[in-house]
Amino acid sequence: MEFYHLRSFVAVAQTGNLTQAAKRLYTTPPAISAHIKTLEEELSTSLFIRSSKGMSLTDKGQLLLKKAQTTLDSALDLVNLAANNQHEIIGTFRLGINLTAKQVNLSELVGNLQENCPGISLDIHQQSTGKTINEIREHQLDGGYIFGDIPDDFIGVAVMEQQITTVAPVTFDCSKIVTQADLNIHQWIMMGDYCPFDDFLKGILGNDIPSVLKTSDDGTRLELVKSGLGLSLLEIEEAILAEKDGKVQIISAIDFPATLHFVIAKNRSHEPVISTLMQEIRILWRLKL
Repeated sequence: MEFYHLRSFVAVAQTGNLTQAAKRLYTTPPAISAHIKTLEEELSTSLFIRSSKGMSLTDKGQLLLKKAQTTLDSALDLVNLAANNQHEIIGTFRLGINLTAKQVNLSELVGNLQENCPGISLDIHQQSTGKTINEIREHQLDGGYIFGDIPDDFIGVAVMEQQITTVAPVTFDCSKIVTQADLNIHQWIMMGDYCPFDDFLKGILGNDIPSVLKTSDDGTRLELVKSGLGLSLLEIEEAILAEKDGKVQIISAIDFPATLHFVIAKNRSHEPVISTLMQEIRILWRLKL
């Protein structure tokens, strides 16, 4: 049994999909499929149920998953313990991002890792601040970018300021917005899922903001605004692009800056992969080491 067979097995178990597992491990679906087939033959049992919807674990597969993850974690700990420098550290860093890949310089980070830490790969999850915080606490992510204050159980660095603005449907009569209070009578599409933007909005307009629905996904909120369902907050760069395309209007009455932080859990900051990523983030954003 080879470790890369176990890595492929765990990746498919977590994603339920050969293509997604291949992307995570930077290989091809046929290679992943071959690893799974070899592992099943060696163990003389089926590990997955194949269907048009993807791949789900059999009962035997469920039993193997826990042991496989423990085996892989132990192997990585052993390798990293023996490593003399970050160039030899091996592992996957599960990263949460709440902006676009371009905005967080993701391609530059990948390039730096390939040069400085070729044994570390990234598993990217694009999601909201609140979800990233929760998943770091639950060890589903290893670190990520968040807006707002750094929680007490986290360690983080400020990487940049991002301007936040209000977007409205193109049919909205912006001439009626003279003061901030004028925004309080209109329907809003809130962020939810612990978002500091919601807290800021309530601080200005009060807790009784008319809200039709909530979604933490920027793209979904933008589509809902375009559909005329309400106002919402959005990063200025995305808002400007949408306005240029004639999809929304920008209302600047309550624009505010939000600090983007990169954070990790305090109780995991000693782990080699995580501490190395924190160092690479400091290098990426030209921060003091």
